[in-house]
Amino acid sequence: MAVNPTVSAVLFDLDGTLLDTAPDLVFAANAALAEADIPPRSMAELKPCISGGAAVMLRCALNGDYEQVLFDRVLQRMLELYQSHVADRTQFFDGIESVLDALEQRDVPWGIVTNKMSRFTDPLLEKLNLAGRAGCVISGDTTAEKKPHPLPLLEASRRLDLTPEGCVYIGDAPGDVEAGRRAGMTTLTALYGYIAAGDAPHDWGADGLLASPRDFLPWLDGALS
Repeated sequence: MAVNPTVSAVLFDLDGTLLDTAPDLVFAANAALAEADIPPRSMAELKPCISGGAAVMLRCALNGDYEQVLFDRVLQRMLELYQSHVADRTQFFDGIESVLDALEQRDVPWGIVTNKMSRFTDPLLEKLNLAGRAGCVISGDTTAEKKPHPLPLLEASRRLDLTPEGCVYIGDAPGDVEAGRRAGMTTLTALYGYIAAGDAPHDWGADGLLASPRDFLPWLDGALS
């Protein structure tokens, strides 16, 4: 693990890092598939596809075998269902709430940078009582670019009135690491997130790896010592 800098803020990816949104996303995908008389897919099949967004999830579910008209119709229905059930089954990853509490107790601001569109992000955070706690929330349509472009992370640091170099970004996808590194931030990979069996997160170039959310507090203690 690289030498830890002084941490002025912590930024989290949302799906697969801060929140376990997979149950609601998989429900929406399978409900939309069922309406199209297509067999459901398992959580294990779809979870590794979540970081790519809804369209990637659906392509995984259909195994590349679909007509565009059908794909578009099922995707639209999936998004409608997800918006209606955005927080029915979603939970914090075990240990994340303790991490957020610890950051707030230490007066370290934290925020969220996600590619999820604000029409899903905002109600989700409201229902989980996070909207008023996050120092900033950058969704997929907040800036002109999405991750792996660094712009969303740079906008987050700007809103926190901090330099990117003092921020840590935690995510569970190679695009998260790329975005963080391009923004000049320290990056940590959430190994507990939606990582496929064939992925190689140790090779993504992050500054550190977190097997569980609880691993972050010892890392933070080292960073602030």
